[in-house]
Amino acid sequence: MTFDIHGIRKQFPVTHDSIYINHAGTGPMTVPARNAIEECLDIYARQAEFNIDDYFSRVARIRKQIARFINAEPKEISLTHNTSEGLFIALMNIPLRPGDTLIVMDEVFPAARYAVDQNLPHIQTRYVPFTRCDPVKTVQPYLDGTVKAVVVDLAQYLSGEMIDIRAFSAFLKAEGVYCIVDGIQAIGAIDISIHDTDVDFLSCGAAKWLFGPSGAGFLYINKKNFPILNKVHTGWLGAQWKGFEDCAQRPALYDDARMFEQGTRNIIGASAMAANLALLMNTGMHTVAQRIQLLKSKLRNALESMDHEILTPVQDVQSGILTARPLQGTEHMYKMLHDNHVTVSLRNGWLRFSPHYYNTEEEIDKVIGLLEKQ
Repeated sequence: MTFDIHGIRKQFPVTHDSIYINHAGTGPMTVPARNAIEECLDIYARQAEFNIDDYFSRVARIRKQIARFINAEPKEISLTHNTSEGLFIALMNIPLRPGDTLIVMDEVFPAARYAVDQNLPHIQTRYVPFTRCDPVKTVQPYLDGTVKAVVVDLAQYLSGEMIDIRAFSAFLKAEGVYCIVDGIQAIGAIDISIHDTDVDFLSCGAAKWLFGPSGAGFLYINKKNFPILNKVHTGWLGAQWKGFEDCAQRPALYDDARMFEQGTRNIIGASAMAANLALLMNTGMHTVAQRIQLLKSKLRNALESMDHEILTPVQDVQSGILTARPLQGTEHMYKMLHDNHVTVSLRNGWLRFSPHYYNTEEEIDKVIGLLEKQ
């Protein structure tokens, strides 16, 4: 497939006024997503709600689109509002008992920490450092029979360090331990087939590498786990309704991931998310991931030549994040880039760069030129 960078960039209005390389922060609105949102708004404005058959068809299409994107089955996808909600659902529905232990990557984004610390007071939690370590060797010494699940970031939010999730999940499976993954800093930037990883749960919000909008996301639940899951966070729209003319007759809950869709869905946000997934799939995630790594490598080489401290490790499989600390001062350089219409993140005393596939080598050259002048 020919890579039409000019055609792709037309779908990203953010390119008109700035160099946007902050996709690990917030993804910019695309033209297809905006069109999907406006289509929904037009329906709400004209008739207050979707026709019921159209609504159910739309939800089914969105679920199928997500499943295709990560190579899952539609019944393994629960529509959520954000990554945190998906992590909460996973944690609440694995069969944990008092005395069980949960291992959590010490470097996880706060979403996982709050979900664990505030909702599982009866479970022992052990935070374990994963940075620059073999994840299997990291958790192996703690597997004393009480450990039931491990929670990790697929790509660490600050450094971008990736876990070899396929090998790690296989190890945990052999030990009878659940693998719960926060995928928001990886999905949309890497080419992944979720069934190949055999993880138990992967939660992802749309807000970053999937170009938004905030308030939409999904939870993948490995179908092997359906028979043993609790039914926490279920609600009336997790049931097999065909219509709402007679709500006295209550249908049964779905027996798959759909049961966790508690109530009214963010159909506007989910429709926009699905449009963005289609945009990425039109190029192909293999090509998308290659483009991101090309741009990231170009920037990394320049930062290294300027003697910037690089936090992000070099790995066989890499995320889209490149985090560095300039010699001239992080806040100073952040402000300089901002003043020159370059958007990056300032995080924990580091600059985090996160280009996407529609960025160009010329844009990276401009960023390098600005950094070299300081």
